[in-house]
Amino acid sequence: MPAFQAVPEQPGQERYRVEAANLDAEAQEIVGLWSDNLGHPERRATKLDWFYRCNPVRRAEIFLLRDVCQPRAVGVTGLACRQLRIGEHLVEAGLMADFAVDAHHRTLFPALTLQRSVLQLGLRQYGLLYGFPNPKSLPVVRRAGYEVLRGMSRYVRVLRTRDYLPRWLPAGTRVVAGQALDMLLRLRHGLLPRLFQPGSYSAAWVDQPDARFNALWATRPGNDRQVMGIRDRAFLAWRFAPKPWHRYRFFVVSKPATDQILGYAVCESDGGVLHVRDLLAAGPEGRNLPILLRALMREARIQGHRSVSLEFMCPAETVKILTRAGLREREHSSQPMILATSKEFTLDLQPYAWYLTRADVDE
Repeated sequence: MPAFQAVPEQPGQERYRVEAANLDAEAQEIVGLWSDNLGHPERRATKLDWFYRCNPVRRAEIFLLRDVCQPRAVGVTGLACRQLRIGEHLVEAGLMADFAVDAHHRTLFPALTLQRSVLQLGLRQYGLLYGFPNPKSLPVVRRAGYEVLRGMSRYVRVLRTRDYLPRWLPAGTRVVAGQALDMLLRLRHGLLPRLFQPGSYSAAWVDQPDARFNALWATRPGNDRQVMGIRDRAFLAWRFAPKPWHRYRFFVVSKPATDQILGYAVCESDGGVLHVRDLLAAGPEGRNLPILLRALMREARIQGHRSVSLEFMCPAETVKILTRAGLREREHSSQPMILATSKEFTLDLQPYAWYLTRADVDE
């Protein structure tokens, strides 16, 4: 089992080391660290099996931070493989995940030791690393050597405006005003655009992706100057596999004659909000993404949702499509992103726009 000895910055700090974990023999220790420091203990064993042991590319890795004065590990972080398409290039990148340090060791040095060691190892393996840490971890990962990007922003489309009108208005006024505003928004973002973009399509819900999803992925051009994670049938079936605490469904828009998919949205309902965890439209996106979004908003309204929410990092042209569909940015950089590349990584990422959704996150 390889170990990485930390270079001490202060007396006594040479006691920390980082080592690769055995996912089977040390499973209980890993799950315990996650449960104590990340919460949701009922999910952690499933996460270890699904995300790490059953990763569709290859078995993921976990690294433990050990204090030589203690028998139990005091920190943990994960490293999984994610296939990215960068323009015409297929690249295997490392996705950082599940970083945690025990409360008694949450000084800067232990966390920095773990992050720097895994950063060095990860760059030797992949050349490109990225991840989505919680905001409290940003100072540590920035100091470790990552670049912090704005990441994803949250976009929202209000469908039932009366729920968002001031509470000091009489209930009857909120209902009448809400109905009028709802109709105006439907005309602006749904009915009128459809008059200028006619065409027939069918919409349906499916529980799992089928062979048509591979055909959809094949329509995406490889020279579109985007960085996008692979979204074929195998990946989607793995990423959105049913879990006790998540119930995903695929909303699919297709051509009636051929059953060819024009686009899909992976959705999860939470009270009155329909969360879109991933979406993809067939090329050309400027034609098919508006069709998908209009159909999805109509379906969400029929099902009684008061709003639709989407976390997304995408090209400026796609943001314009979201805006025309009535989705407004409500939270800028709701999910920051970290990025690091090795000296041997030869692709210049500057000309490329990232396409990221919750599908690209480790939860």
